[in-house]
Amino acid sequence: MVYADTDFFLAIMKKDDWLKSNAKYIYNKYKKELRTSVTTLIELLLLCERYNLDPEKVTLSLYAICNIEGIDRQKALQASRYIKHNKLKVFDAFHASFSSKDTIISSDKIYDEIGIERIKLEV
Repeated sequence: MVYADTDFFLAIMKKDDWLKSNAKYIYNKYKKELRTSVTTLIELLLLCERYNLDPEKVTLSLYAICNIEGIDRQKALQASRYIKHNKLKVFDAFHASFSSKDTIISSDKIYDEIGIERIKLEV
């Protein structure tokens, strides 16, 4: 197996990137062996706004390219949907996704807006 970090996937996913041709070459050479982690997915989703990338497309593309350790496909897609459709910040989206709609303890009111029951930290 070959582990790829965020730079590799950005080079492939961005429209123009100075590393794109080399990333494509490496992808073709190792495509059956590629893997990454939830850390890479989080970093990519944090960079979506900067590079004008669609969070859902990035998530689906990442799963199409390699195995992602540390998160199942459904939770990853739910997090990307929260980012795209509910305007959640990346970490809030992952917390919401990992909560699996269970009650969440938080001071963030955004969970109320998306229908997740919240135990309020604030008084």
